[in-house]
Amino acid sequence: MYESLTEATKFHAVNQDNWIGEALAEYKHQIFNLIKENNIKTILDYGCGKAKFHSILFNNRKVPGSPMGINITPYDPAVAQFSNKPTGQYDLVLCIDVMEHVQEDKVDEVLKDIFTYGNKVFLTITCYPAKQILTNGKNAHYTIKNPEWWKEKLKPYDGNYIVIFQTKPERGGDVVNKEEWKPNKTTIEKLKKNDKTLDETQKEKTELLND
Repeated sequence: MYESLTEATKFHAVNQDNWIGEALAEYKHQIFNLIKENNIKTILDYGCGKAKFHSILFNNRKVPGSPMGINITPYDPAVAQFSNKPTGQYDLVLCIDVMEHVQEDKVDEVLKDIFTYGNKVFLTITCYPAKQILTNGKNAHYTIKNPEWWKEKLKPYDGNYIVIFQTKPERGGDVVNKEEWKPNKTTIEKLKKNDKTLDETQKEKTELLND
């Protein structure tokens, strides 16, 4: 078990009211729309935390717009009850506020694992420090990088994903900016072929947005 995963496991064990999966609620509208538009029936919540919001958000007639008939699988290697590796393929893979908790030298490995479970992935990534400090004295966000760095990490994969980056102004403060990035397959293949950075020119940056 690598360091950031070990620390996350320790944090979960002693903090029952933290990392409960509440970020799902923050992005419920985007997730609900994805489910509706793509006839999603099976979901893997990769890095689900304590998964307290699954029964609240899904298959719940009391919640407006709650998708019905959804089979959602929780997976989090840092939470004992959800640590069994999933098998098979899913219509949608969710990875909400997870990647920043993974140490930098394991990011490629974890991304590769995520994309083995389906070809439609919804990620959110926070690009600034967390409030929590782990038992080893390090910030809970092990990998704090800007969106351009993360886009390069996602470059090996096709365009069947959406990622939302959360950033804060360089001057600090509590304002959080959210940038949605949905590359199309054609542009990804072009970038692979030419080996260019994703934000090399403003023109290419515009081409990456697939509305």
